[in-house]
Amino acid sequence: MTASAGDSLSVLNDPRWRTFNERGFACSCGERHVGLFPIHMHHPIGWPGAPDYAPDDALRTDGNFLSANFCVWDGKYFAMRMRLPLQIRGAAPAAFMFTVWASLNKPDFEGYIDAWKNKRLNVAARAPARLVNRLNVYPNTHNLMGTAFQQEDGGPPLLLIHGKQPDNAADHPLIGDQRNGIGMDRVLDLFASYDHDMRAEAGA
Repeated sequence: MTASAGDSLSVLNDPRWRTFNERGFACSCGERHVGLFPIHMHHPIGWPGAPDYAPDDALRTDGNFLSANFCVWDGKYFAMRMRLPLQIRGAAPAAFMFTVWASLNKPDFEGYIDAWKNKRLNVAARAPARLVNRLNVYPNTHNLMGTAFQQEDGGPPLLLIHGKQPDNAADHPLIGDQRNGIGMDRVLDLFASYDHDMRAEAGA
């Protein structure tokens, strides 16, 4: 699905944005949601093991391991949970937030783990990262390349998608949405694609 013309405008000009943040909308899940909430991907594409999470601090880099924030498989592939934001146009710093999985090479993965364990995370530290999830609404997002930025709050790194992409995907709509921001139509469509359809009450 493509963004509507309304998504080119600031959400501050869209009455649905104010309603969403003040009273919220009834959702197909049976709840009423007030304001933005994150959409979490459970594990990376290709994960061969069980879906259960081990504790983060039990991390090992041999065999297979999955926790809420770290993943290793076959002792050769390394991924981490990251925050992938889509800025809400006109309402920065508000953002629609995915928490996704992205793969890193082993030295960068181990460097992050060392900084995380020793409380030396630094927003100036960054590493190449490859998105290893498919995100609903968008064409195939698996393998899109970007950069991961450490976050001093200890939360998952920030993932920005950019640069040379596989299959000449430099015009991928996810890149455009992350760079230019999204409006209320896209917000509602994204939530609906993850079983949180609020479009009926929102009048979308």
